[in-house]
Amino acid sequence: MANLLDLFEQQMDGNLLEQLGSQVGINDPQKTKTAAKGAFSVLMGALQKNASTDQGASILSSVLDKDHDGSILDDVMGYVTGAMQPKNTRTVDGAGILSHLLHGTNHDNILSQVANMAGIDKNSSASLLMKLAPIAMGMLGKMKRENNLDENGLRDVLTQTVEPAKKDSMLGGLLGSFLDQDGDGSVMDDLGRMGMKAIFKGFFGRK
Repeated sequence: MANLLDLFEQQMDGNLLEQLGSQVGINDPQKTKTAAKGAFSVLMGALQKNASTDQGASILSSVLDKDHDGSILDDVMGYVTGAMQPKNTRTVDGAGILSHLLHGTNHDNILSQVANMAGIDKNSSASLLMKLAPIAMGMLGKMKRENNLDENGLRDVLTQTVEPAKKDSMLGGLLGSFLDQDGDGSVMDDLGRMGMKAIFKGFFGRK
């Protein structure tokens, strides 16, 4: 199964990096590339954490089927510039995705690590994570759809993406930053507070 981080890097060509940097306030393509790689690894690490339980993997699978089929990848440039507006707004709701995906983590620490790694400010780091979150979900959703992956298959893809990154001298430190309120890096505590129905209705998207 393909490493999604490798596929992401292949997707980020010069023109796209330039436009992405322009959108998030980074004027140096190399800094944009470094920050994007770090931010994407953060998103993959968070997804892996949240899919580490059977319940979490089931919810992720359902959300991908409903809101993230990979169609965003048909026009990534259009998404980055805002020219592409899908019918399902949750497909591109980066803020909504992050609010659930990084729930309970030390957001400031994550943003600082990405910013320091690439030599950018935290505002740009935050904007970049928000911009890349729908792409990350779209890539995983496309992988799921094209390979008919079940929950275990999703876990395998995420593991094969995240584990090599943990050994990377640049990315390894970022991937230890996902702790929820109980310190286990999972959003499953939300089930008790919000209920399963609410989670399936609103997970990774604004209500």
